[in-house]
Amino acid sequence: MRALAVICAVLILTLDAQAAPSFNCSKATAAAEKEICRVPNLQWFDRQLARLYKLAREQAGANTPAIIASQRDFIESRNACNADADCIERAYKSRLTELSPQVNVYEPFAEYRSANGTLTVVRFGFEAGLNILTVGGNDHTCTFETDHATVGGKGVIRWRDKACRMTIVPNDSEASLRVETKNCQDYCGMRAVMDGTYSRAN
Repeated sequence: MRALAVICAVLILTLDAQAAPSFNCSKATAAAEKEICRVPNLQWFDRQLARLYKLAREQAGANTPAIIASQRDFIESRNACNADADCIERAYKSRLTELSPQVNVYEPFAEYRSANGTLTVVRFGFEAGLNILTVGGNDHTCTFETDHATVGGKGVIRWRDKACRMTIVPNDSEASLRVETKNCQDYCGMRAVMDGTYSRAN
């Protein structure tokens, strides 16, 4: 499914104005770095990891030398993926999972799945990064990402631009999230929607 996102991302994608990976693409040398610079989805994962890594280092009582060393190990394993986008994405997800217990934030990294797609959430306290991919009829897709959604009371996540409004509401058991959108069809193909219930996958 993520391979499809790579194809569709150029056509249907919402990005922050500063969208890019956390590093300077003009200085990218490793094949994995060049692939990240090519694929918007991987850029999103790189930005979220950079933010979570910074947060982990800044936590009171953080074992900074160990966090830095493990980050170097991550970069080595990520670069070993070369230009394999799926491998690079798995490396980022593994590192986000590894860093999560080291920050004082509720569910820093979580993946959810619906019958039609995936929702990835990286939380930083009162702010969250969101990444959504869904596939509808005739392979029409919704591909959405942002670094700056707002986390409010009861874990409700909200995002809006001039027209589109998105609300993500945890269910009672917090094992799933319900996505509700209004005027967001610009981010989707004709037969795809982001709305629905996504169950915890990791």
